[in-house]
Amino acid sequence: MNSPADDRRVRKTKKALRQGLVQLLQEKKLKDITVRELTDAVDLHRGTFYVHYRDIYDLYDKMWQEANQAIRDIFRQYPPEELPGGPAPLFRAIMEYAWENRDLCQMLFGPNVDQSLVQELSGIAGEKCAQDWAVLYPNIALPYRDYLQVYVVGGCMGVLRRWVDTGMREPPKEMAALLEGITKSAAKVAG
Repeated sequence: MNSPADDRRVRKTKKALRQGLVQLLQEKKLKDITVRELTDAVDLHRGTFYVHYRDIYDLYDKMWQEANQAIRDIFRQYPPEELPGGPAPLFRAIMEYAWENRDLCQMLFGPNVDQSLVQELSGIAGEKCAQDWAVLYPNIALPYRDYLQVYVVGGCMGVLRRWVDTGMREPPKEMAALLEGITKSAAKVAG
């Protein structure tokens, strides 16, 4: 049985590897990063890397799968029936998750990352909007609700990217309020 100290060391090791990969992805493409380069950058033995991951792609994939699952879990926690005043609590939860997981966000929006991940994340957000907005904005006719969804998802992804690119200086609560204001204004125009 693992002791709490062992678990803490594993978390610390995985965090160092994640952060190291994010840093290297700022400089080069994933295909050009080696395990040796990563482990040297974070001062770990290559064998330690292989205890947790098969290769660089496995680490990258696990980071993405973790983010994907976390976002889906957040979306499940906020069904439309629990958002009578609008999506503010959902936006707060997403921005807080992004704040707490900066390394994942930096990876996702980094210069050397396959942008299909951003497209997949936009698709997940679009699905959530499609399901919820009939309840949240019942007075908006279907074609306009679809346009609103595309506009808001694209805008939210753009704001999130800009926030990450500029160092996430503003607190998540302020960013969530910004997203809520943009969404409510767009919904008012569409309705």
